[in-house]
Amino acid sequence: MAFWKERTGVVAAAAFGAALVLTSCTCHIKEEQQAMINQLRTEERQLNDDIAKADKDKSRIGSELATRQGEVRKCNERKAFVQDKMGRWPNIWPDWDPNAPVAPVEEDVQTKTTKKKK
Repeated sequence: MAFWKERTGVVAAAAFGAALVLTSCTCHIKEEQQAMINQLRTEERQLNDDIAKADKDKSRIGSELATRQGEVRKCNERKAFVQDKMGRWPNIWPDWDPNAPVAPVEEDVQTKTTKKKK
């Protein structure tokens, strides 16, 4: 206990000194610093808007790219079909008989309507 009684004064003095140092150091922002902060905040908002626009454009372009890739895939399928048939020329359709009779094609019968005269 004697140890703490001797040190109590020292601890109290150190705490008082630390309180004085901490309260006397107040930071004030200068006008130039405040202007710089405002400018940086404006730039941050603009950059966030640019990022949002770029993300929207990215998703739009991604969907357009998927559409175009689908078109390319269909075109490649048709090209492969034609190349396959060209490779088998002149016997493209082996089960086709040019001398076979042609089946008649049934046409849709449309009814004609007459307009009433006034």
